[in-house]
Amino acid sequence: MAEQKSKIGAWFAQLNDSKERFGSKEFFIAYGKIIIGCIIFALADLFFVVPYGLAPGGVYGLMSVFHNLWGSPMALVIYMDVALLIIGSIFLGPRFGIKTILSIFLIWFVTWLTEYAFIRHTGYRPLIYTGEFISASDYANLPQQLQDLYLPIAQYKDLSPVTEYFRPWNILNTLVGGLAYGVGIAIIFSAGATSGGSDIIAMIINKYSGLSLGILVIIIDSTIALSSIALGKGIDLPIYSIILVYIEGKVIDLIVPPNKNKEEKQEQKAA
Repeated sequence: MAEQKSKIGAWFAQLNDSKERFGSKEFFIAYGKIIIGCIIFALADLFFVVPYGLAPGGVYGLMSVFHNLWGSPMALVIYMDVALLIIGSIFLGPRFGIKTILSIFLIWFVTWLTEYAFIRHTGYRPLIYTGEFISASDYANLPQQLQDLYLPIAQYKDLSPVTEYFRPWNILNTLVGGLAYGVGIAIIFSAGATSGGSDIIAMIINKYSGLSLGILVIIIDSTIALSSIALGKGIDLPIYSIILVYIEGKVIDLIVPPNKNKEEKQEQKAA
Protein backbone atom coordinates (compact mmCIF):
# COMPACT_ATOMS: atom_id res chain seq x y z
CA MET A 1 0.00 0.00 0.00
CA ALA A 2 2.80 2.39 0.93
CA GLU A 3 4.62 1.43 -2.28
CA GLN A 4 1.55 2.23 -4.36
CA LYS A 5 1.21 5.62 -2.67
CA SER A 6 4.85 6.39 -3.36
CA LYS A 7 4.39 5.48 -7.04
CA ILE A 8 1.33 7.72 -7.30
CA GLY A 9 3.23 10.53 -5.59
CA ALA A 10 6.15 10.10 -7.98
CA TRP A 11 3.73 10.11 -10.94
CA PHE A 12 2.24 13.47 -9.93
CA ALA A 13 5.66 14.89 -9.04
CA GLN A 14 6.76 14.41 -12.66
CA LEU A 15 4.01 16.78 -13.80
CA ASN A 16 5.87 19.76 -12.37
CA ASP A 17 8.81 21.52 -14.01
CA SER A 18 11.46 21.81 -11.29
CA LYS A 19 13.43 24.45 -13.22
CA GLU A 20 10.79 27.15 -12.96
CA ARG A 21 9.93 28.04 -9.40
CA PHE A 22 6.69 29.87 -8.78
CA GLY A 23 7.19 33.64 -8.89
CA SER A 24 10.60 33.50 -10.58
CA LYS A 25 11.49 35.40 -13.77
CA GLU A 26 11.64 32.11 -15.70
CA PHE A 27 8.19 31.19 -14.39
CA PHE A 28 6.56 34.37 -15.71
CA ILE A 29 8.39 34.16 -19.05
CA ALA A 30 7.38 30.54 -19.65
CA TYR A 31 3.74 30.95 -18.68
CA GLY A 32 3.51 34.30 -20.45
CA LYS A 33 4.63 32.57 -23.63
CA ILE A 34 2.00 29.89 -23.17
CA ILE A 35 -0.76 32.49 -22.79
CA ILE A 36 0.37 34.45 -25.87
CA GLY A 37 0.87 31.31 -27.98
CA CYS A 38 -2.52 29.89 -27.05
CA ILE A 39 -4.31 33.14 -27.91
CA ILE A 40 -2.61 33.34 -31.32
CA PHE A 41 -3.31 29.68 -32.10
CA ALA A 42 -6.99 29.80 -31.08
CA LEU A 43 -7.73 33.01 -32.99
CA ALA A 44 -5.90 31.73 -36.07
CA ASP A 45 -8.10 28.66 -36.01
CA LEU A 46 -11.34 30.64 -35.67
CA PHE A 47 -10.60 33.31 -38.28
CA PHE A 48 -8.44 31.56 -40.90
CA VAL A 49 -9.20 27.84 -40.67
CA VAL A 50 -12.89 27.43 -39.75
CA PRO A 51 -14.37 30.00 -42.19
CA TYR A 52 -12.67 28.26 -45.12
CA GLY A 53 -13.42 24.72 -43.91
CA LEU A 54 -9.71 23.85 -43.72
CA ALA A 55 -8.42 20.92 -41.66
CA PRO A 56 -4.70 21.57 -41.02
CA GLY A 57 -4.01 18.57 -38.80
CA GLY A 58 -4.43 18.14 -35.07
CA VAL A 59 -7.67 17.94 -33.12
CA TYR A 60 -8.55 21.51 -34.11
CA GLY A 61 -8.27 20.62 -37.78
CA LEU A 62 -10.45 17.55 -37.24
CA MET A 63 -12.94 19.62 -35.21
CA SER A 64 -13.07 22.10 -38.09
CA VAL A 65 -14.27 19.27 -40.33
CA PHE A 66 -16.87 18.21 -37.73
CA HIS A 67 -18.08 21.79 -37.48
CA ASN A 68 -18.56 22.15 -41.20
CA LEU A 69 -20.28 18.75 -41.45
CA TRP A 70 -22.59 18.92 -38.42
CA GLY A 71 -22.28 22.43 -37.01
CA SER A 72 -20.45 21.32 -33.86
CA PRO A 73 -19.07 24.29 -31.84
CA MET A 74 -15.30 24.49 -31.98
CA ALA A 75 -15.14 24.69 -28.18
CA LEU A 76 -16.15 21.00 -28.04
CA VAL A 77 -12.55 20.22 -28.94
CA ILE A 78 -11.78 20.20 -25.20
CA TYR A 79 -13.40 16.74 -24.94
CA MET A 80 -11.07 15.36 -27.62
CA ASP A 81 -8.07 16.91 -25.88
CA VAL A 82 -9.05 15.44 -22.50
CA ALA A 83 -9.58 11.99 -24.03
CA LEU A 84 -6.16 12.11 -25.70
CA LEU A 85 -4.52 13.25 -22.46
CA ILE A 86 -6.02 10.28 -20.62
CA ILE A 87 -4.96 7.84 -23.35
CA GLY A 88 -1.50 9.40 -23.49
CA SER A 89 -1.10 9.14 -19.72
CA ILE A 90 -2.05 5.46 -19.82
CA PHE A 91 0.40 4.55 -22.59
CA LEU A 92 3.18 7.09 -22.02
CA GLY A 93 2.94 8.27 -18.43
CA PRO A 94 2.87 11.90 -17.24
CA ARG A 95 4.99 13.37 -20.04
CA PHE A 96 2.96 16.40 -20.83
CA GLY A 97 3.21 18.33 -17.59
CA ILE A 98 1.24 21.12 -16.04
CA LYS A 99 2.12 23.48 -18.88
CA THR A 100 0.61 21.24 -21.55
CA ILE A 101 -2.59 20.82 -19.55
CA LEU A 102 -2.69 24.59 -19.09
CA SER A 103 -2.15 25.24 -22.80
CA ILE A 104 -4.98 22.88 -23.76
CA PHE A 105 -7.31 24.63 -21.33
CA LEU A 106 -6.28 28.11 -22.49
CA ILE A 107 -6.81 27.28 -26.17
CA TRP A 108 -10.25 25.92 -25.33
CA PHE A 109 -11.07 28.95 -23.16
CA VAL A 110 -10.04 31.50 -25.82
CA THR A 111 -12.04 29.54 -28.40
CA TRP A 112 -15.13 29.38 -26.17
CA LEU A 113 -14.88 33.05 -25.15
CA THR A 114 -14.49 34.27 -28.74
CA GLU A 115 -17.37 32.11 -29.94
CA TYR A 116 -19.63 33.23 -27.09
CA ALA A 117 -18.76 36.94 -27.26
CA PHE A 118 -18.59 37.44 -31.02
CA ILE A 119 -19.04 34.48 -33.32
CA ARG A 120 -22.44 33.38 -32.05
CA HIS A 121 -23.74 36.79 -33.20
CA THR A 122 -21.86 37.13 -36.50
CA GLY A 123 -20.99 33.60 -37.59
CA TYR A 124 -17.45 32.49 -38.46
CA ARG A 125 -16.52 35.48 -40.59
CA PRO A 126 -13.10 35.31 -42.28
CA LEU A 127 -10.51 38.04 -41.88
CA ILE A 128 -9.25 37.54 -45.44
CA TYR A 129 -11.59 37.55 -48.44
CA THR A 130 -12.18 39.44 -51.67
CA GLY A 131 -14.99 41.86 -52.40
CA GLU A 132 -17.80 42.23 -49.89
CA PHE A 133 -20.14 39.94 -47.99
CA ILE A 134 -23.39 39.33 -49.86
CA SER A 135 -26.76 38.33 -48.46
CA ALA A 136 -28.41 34.98 -49.08
CA SER A 137 -30.99 36.64 -51.36
CA ASP A 138 -28.29 38.33 -53.48
CA TYR A 139 -26.42 35.03 -53.65
CA ALA A 140 -29.56 33.22 -54.87
CA ASN A 141 -29.92 35.71 -57.72
CA LEU A 142 -26.39 35.08 -59.00
CA PRO A 143 -25.78 32.79 -62.00
CA GLN A 144 -24.53 29.31 -61.06
CA GLN A 145 -21.04 30.06 -62.31
CA LEU A 146 -20.75 33.03 -59.93
CA GLN A 147 -22.30 31.13 -57.03
CA ASP A 148 -19.48 28.62 -57.27
CA LEU A 149 -17.03 31.41 -56.45
CA TYR A 150 -18.56 32.04 -53.01
CA LEU A 151 -18.53 30.24 -49.66
CA PRO A 152 -21.20 30.44 -46.97
CA ILE A 153 -20.36 32.10 -43.66
CA ALA A 154 -20.59 29.21 -41.21
CA GLN A 155 -23.06 29.62 -38.37
CA TYR A 156 -22.37 29.02 -34.68
CA LYS A 157 -23.34 25.78 -32.94
CA ASP A 158 -26.03 24.46 -35.27
CA LEU A 159 -26.81 24.31 -38.97
CA SER A 160 -28.88 27.49 -39.05
CA PRO A 161 -29.89 28.95 -42.42
CA VAL A 162 -26.98 30.71 -44.10
CA THR A 163 -27.54 34.46 -44.20
CA GLU A 164 -24.31 35.69 -45.82
CA TYR A 165 -21.68 34.53 -48.29
CA PHE A 166 -18.11 35.61 -49.01
CA ARG A 167 -15.69 35.22 -51.89
CA PRO A 168 -12.56 33.43 -50.60
CA TRP A 169 -8.95 34.46 -51.17
CA ASN A 170 -7.53 30.99 -50.67
CA ILE A 171 -3.82 31.56 -51.28
CA LEU A 172 -3.43 34.58 -49.00
CA ASN A 173 -5.61 33.04 -46.29
CA THR A 174 -3.54 29.84 -46.37
CA LEU A 175 -0.26 31.74 -46.16
CA VAL A 176 -1.36 33.99 -43.30
CA GLY A 177 -3.15 31.14 -41.52
CA GLY A 178 -0.06 28.92 -41.71
CA LEU A 179 2.12 31.75 -40.43
CA ALA A 180 -0.23 32.45 -37.49
CA TYR A 181 -0.60 28.75 -36.67
CA GLY A 182 3.18 28.28 -36.74
CA VAL A 183 3.92 31.32 -34.58
CA GLY A 184 1.34 30.29 -31.99
CA ILE A 185 2.50 26.67 -31.72
CA ALA A 186 6.18 27.65 -31.81
CA ILE A 187 5.72 30.05 -28.87
CA ILE A 188 3.99 27.26 -26.93
CA PHE A 189 6.81 24.83 -27.79
CA SER A 190 9.45 27.39 -26.76
CA ALA A 191 7.87 27.46 -23.29
CA GLY A 192 8.35 23.71 -22.92
CA ALA A 193 4.68 22.84 -23.54
CA THR A 194 2.61 21.29 -26.32
CA SER A 195 -0.92 21.82 -27.54
CA GLY A 196 -1.73 18.11 -27.09
CA GLY A 197 -3.79 16.56 -29.86
CA SER A 198 -2.00 14.73 -32.64
CA ASP A 199 1.35 15.06 -30.81
CA ILE A 200 0.06 12.53 -28.27
CA ILE A 201 -1.06 10.09 -30.98
CA ALA A 202 2.35 10.41 -32.65
CA MET A 203 4.14 9.69 -29.37
CA ILE A 204 2.09 6.56 -28.73
CA ILE A 205 2.74 5.17 -32.23
CA ASN A 206 6.41 6.15 -31.91
CA LYS A 207 6.74 4.12 -28.70
CA TYR A 208 5.52 0.92 -30.33
CA SER A 209 6.67 1.34 -33.95
CA GLY A 210 10.02 3.12 -33.73
CA LEU A 211 9.05 5.62 -36.46
CA SER A 212 10.30 9.16 -35.92
CA LEU A 213 7.96 11.69 -34.36
CA GLY A 214 8.47 14.10 -37.26
CA ILE A 215 7.32 11.58 -39.85
CA LEU A 216 4.39 10.51 -37.68
CA VAL A 217 3.17 14.08 -37.14
CA ILE A 218 3.34 14.74 -40.90
CA ILE A 219 1.43 11.52 -41.64
CA ILE A 220 -1.25 12.16 -39.01
CA ASP A 221 -1.77 15.83 -39.83
CA SER A 222 -1.85 15.15 -43.58
CA THR A 223 -4.43 12.41 -43.00
CA ILE A 224 -6.59 14.83 -41.03
CA ALA A 225 -6.10 17.44 -43.75
CA LEU A 226 -7.29 14.94 -46.36
CA SER A 227 -10.37 14.28 -44.22
CA SER A 228 -11.74 17.62 -45.40
CA ILE A 229 -12.63 15.80 -48.63
CA ALA A 230 -15.67 14.61 -46.66
CA LEU A 231 -17.02 18.16 -46.87
CA GLY A 232 -17.74 17.51 -50.54
CA LYS A 233 -15.99 20.68 -51.69
CA GLY A 234 -13.44 19.07 -53.99
CA ILE A 235 -9.71 18.55 -53.64
CA ASP A 236 -8.85 22.24 -53.20
CA LEU A 237 -9.45 22.35 -49.42
CA PRO A 238 -7.24 19.33 -48.62
CA ILE A 239 -4.46 20.80 -50.74
CA TYR A 240 -4.70 24.19 -49.04
CA SER A 241 -4.80 22.44 -45.66
CA ILE A 242 -1.60 20.51 -46.39
CA ILE A 243 0.09 23.71 -47.61
CA LEU A 244 -0.94 25.40 -44.35
CA VAL A 245 0.54 22.49 -42.36
CA TYR A 246 3.79 22.76 -44.33
CA ILE A 247 4.05 26.53 -43.71
CA GLU A 248 3.26 25.96 -40.04
CA GLY A 249 6.09 23.42 -39.75
CA LYS A 250 8.60 25.73 -41.41
CA VAL A 251 7.69 28.60 -39.10
CA ILE A 252 8.06 26.32 -36.06
CA ASP A 253 11.54 25.26 -37.24
CA LEU A 254 12.52 28.93 -37.63
CA ILE A 255 11.38 29.91 -34.12
CA VAL A 256 12.21 26.65 -32.32
CA PRO A 257 15.19 24.98 -34.07
CA PRO A 258 15.12 21.14 -34.11
CA ASN A 259 18.45 21.06 -32.20
CA LYS A 260 16.79 22.83 -29.27
CA ASN A 261 14.19 20.09 -29.00
CA LYS A 262 16.93 17.44 -28.92
CA GLU A 263 18.79 19.28 -26.18
CA GLU A 264 15.62 19.58 -24.08
CA LYS A 265 14.93 15.86 -24.43
CA GLN A 266 18.51 15.02 -23.36
CA GLU A 267 18.13 17.28 -20.31
CA GLN A 268 14.82 15.57 -19.40
CA LYS A 269 16.46 12.13 -19.63
CA ALA A 270 19.39 13.29 -17.53
CA ALA A 271 17.02 14.70 -14.91
